[in-house]
Amino acid sequence: MIATASAAQVRADLRRAGAAAAFSFAVLVVLATLGQPQSPDLTPRLLTFLGAVVFAVSAAVAVRSTANELARVVGARASAGTSSNLRLWVTIIGYLLVGVLALTVLHVPIEKLLLSGAITGVVIGIAAQQALANLFAGLVLLTSRPFDVGSWIVLRSGALGGEYHGQVVGIGLTYTEMITEEGPFSLPNASVLAAATGGRPAAKPSTPSL
Repeated sequence: MIATASAAQVRADLRRAGAAAAFSFAVLVVLATLGQPQSPDLTPRLLTFLGAVVFAVSAAVAVRSTANELARVVGARASAGTSSNLRLWVTIIGYLLVGVLALTVLHVPIEKLLLSGAITGVVIGIAAQQALANLFAGLVLLTSRPFDVGSWIVLRSGALGGEYHGQVVGIGLTYTEMITEEGPFSLPNASVLAAATGGRPAAKPSTPSL
């Protein structure tokens, strides 16, 4: 019964996200072609504004449903903290995109805002290059699944300082956690993604008690 309820919830989230995204796209097309936000008459301006509100609400529902579905899929392969972080980032990025599109159809000048945001993004990207590399590598590891939580693997990488034999106990957005004979390790996802990965060693190492 629990599995059936979970599957029904997944289907509901998928249907909600798809329907809201399709409706939002239709409203956006209508606003882009027929909207008159700068008309001298009040009625066309009011209708355009109401259409932008409808688009923003329906698009927000699509973003939230999509974020929930992605978090559920990732949560089945990683920790609850990882899925929560992914839901937060997808929601933030989705809401920002919805806001930009809504302002665009209202003919609000956002070029200067986008330019300053792009410059700020470049500066932040350079400063957080390693963190972003680990973040994207974590997303690749969670989607491509070269190994799963609980797998016994061997990692060979010069960047990691040699070989690691042990069990994967967690795959986060920035670090992969392993238990080895030498104790627990938190390995950067970018280095793990670039490492050669093999199956579990012939003699499984004993797991130290934490």
